[in-house]
Amino acid sequence: MTEKNIAEIDVSALQHNFRYLRDKIQKASAATEPMCVVKADAYGHSAEICVPALFAAGARHFAVSSIEEAEQIYEILDAKNCVAKSILILGYTPAEYENVKLLARHKITQAVYSLEYAKALSDSLCALRESGVLGGEDIIRCHIKLDSGMNRLGFDTHAEAAEHTVREICAVAELPGIRIDGIFSHFACADEGDIAMSKAQFDRYDAVVRRCEAAGVHFATKHICNSAGALRFPAMYQDMVRLGIVLYGLSPSDEAKDDGLIPVMRLKSRIAHIHKLHAGDCVSYGAEFCADREMTVATIPIGYADGFLRGYKNGGTVIAGGKAVRLLGRVCMDQCMVDVTDADVSVGDYVYIFDASGENLARLCKAAGTINYEAICLVSKRVKRVQI
Repeated sequence: MTEKNIAEIDVSALQHNFRYLRDKIQKASAATEPMCVVKADAYGHSAEICVPALFAAGARHFAVSSIEEAEQIYEILDAKNCVAKSILILGYTPAEYENVKLLARHKITQAVYSLEYAKALSDSLCALRESGVLGGEDIIRCHIKLDSGMNRLGFDTHAEAAEHTVREICAVAELPGIRIDGIFSHFACADEGDIAMSKAQFDRYDAVVRRCEAAGVHFATKHICNSAGALRFPAMYQDMVRLGIVLYGLSPSDEAKDDGLIPVMRLKSRIAHIHKLHAGDCVSYGAEFCADREMTVATIPIGYADGFLRGYKNGGTVIAGGKAVRLLGRVCMDQCMVDVTDADVSVGDYVYIFDASGENLARLCKAAGTINYEAICLVSKRVKRVQI
């Protein structure tokens, strides 16, 4: 069966990006290791394809958003007799028995962002030990999450709260079954031109880390740089940097970009139909586009249910016959229409939505007022991922 919509995943590009970034990072800081962020099904690229490829390229640390994703990464690697050094859950995991059992048995690392949450994890672990489900050697590995300015999750790092935060982190370290392996925070504006907030965040984060260590709590792994930070702030590298969007060959922003990256996903569809549009004819729902001349229109069987956003109509293009051709009218759930008047195309030809250069993805994102992160993550499950 040949699919009409395919996301080609270029594994060699993915491995190039990892090695290129690792070498660049370690040239600046030899002791800094890359952590590969593979949440959201490897940013829409397929964890099944990407995780083994990254491991083969030398990746040993992975980050995800949930316990379900962590379990998936564990199983993908285990099926190939591979063992990650760490799988870090960056988000919330309910402290229920089944989850805690998975955290302990598969040595998955959990972000801990409050004393209350740490106590809930510890209580569940202790109950599982007492019932005999887990043994005394089973523990929960954690990285402490500090909120340095994102105001999402984390212990407070404001100067007036720092003493209280340090006491709470010391209390976490004393909880039965909890082992603190690391500490981290997350930049809010590392991809923007003004770096003042990133510097302020790093200083607040670093001050709390130092106070914790002075109080006797030490961290084997410290990290704050995300993709943009990894590209821009070598002075802020610590034991690890978290590589997300850059792994997939895309830059976080114009201020944080690297021309050495190669886009990993190429999204393509096929021309289903070609017809003439007469002057005065309108296209798609709402009749928003009306032709002022005779045109040739191609219908492409990809729409917003495939992750091809309705917002792309506002100046977006696809690559057909080697040319960027514009969208006409509203994007439908399963189809869209493009102007191929000046393109040499036939029914059945492939058209590229995201091409190897990344240029059309940038045009689409500009048209929809969105970012490349969202565009790739929203490519839906009904689009087949094919490793190339």
